Amino acid sequence: MHKIILAGESSILIYFGDKIDASLPENIANFANELKSQYSELIIDQTQSYTSLLVNYDLSKIDYSKFSDKVKALLNNFQFSDSAKAPSIIHIPVYYGFETGLDLERLLSEKDLSLDEFIEIHSAGEYLVHAIGFSPNFAFLGQVDERIQAPRLATPRIKIPAGSVGIADSQTAVYPADSSGGWNIIGRILLDLSLNNPENIHKFKTGDKVAFYPITRDEYLSNGGKL
Repeated sequence: MHKIILAGESSILIYFGDKIDASLPENIANFANELKSQYSELIIDQTQSYTSLLVNYDLSKIDYSKFSDKVKALLNNFQFSDSAKAPSIIHIPVYYGFETGLDLERLLSEKDLSLDEFIEIHSAGEYLVHAIGFSPNFAFLGQVDERIQAPRLATPRIKIPAGSVGIADSQTAVYPADSSGGWNIIGRILLDLSLNNPENIHKFKTGDKVAFYPITRDEYLSNGGKL
């Protein structure tokens, strides 16, 4: 299913499906690359989500009708894959501690889980990178096991430390830099995901997978972790 709708004065929204599917992120990313390659002079920027692609174009060079016709033609001729290719897997160490997991104690109580049980659940699977958020390396990862899913905080925190691992509904993610936010914080990683390192701009790609693995407090601190 492909559908194009007007999303603003100079933007369109392309839907590639109506539900999250493991093959979608790579297909959307590949189409976005092809669209940019074909019409780089017309496209200002693109934003990918779980099932859609938002495209902002230069209204001074082309109108909605002509641009959408070009997109439709490309969609009709583009070769989409029915299955996801073997993804790259990024392994990330996490210290799940009460000093770093600001909401961990509350979640354990709400879910009636021990700390070990919670850690085992969160670190057991591989999470698909469905979309990239407000930062080039803020990756929306899913799906979180139903046993530890939790809604966003009613009142977001003003400051969440860089490297914090959070849960919001069925998603999990790592905050790459100090920022405000309303996710439930359950731990912190050792990796520096900030844009101080240019390589981090391409750290995560839609279609990749992330696997978290637990480390001890001593391992966290001895490798430069901060409480």
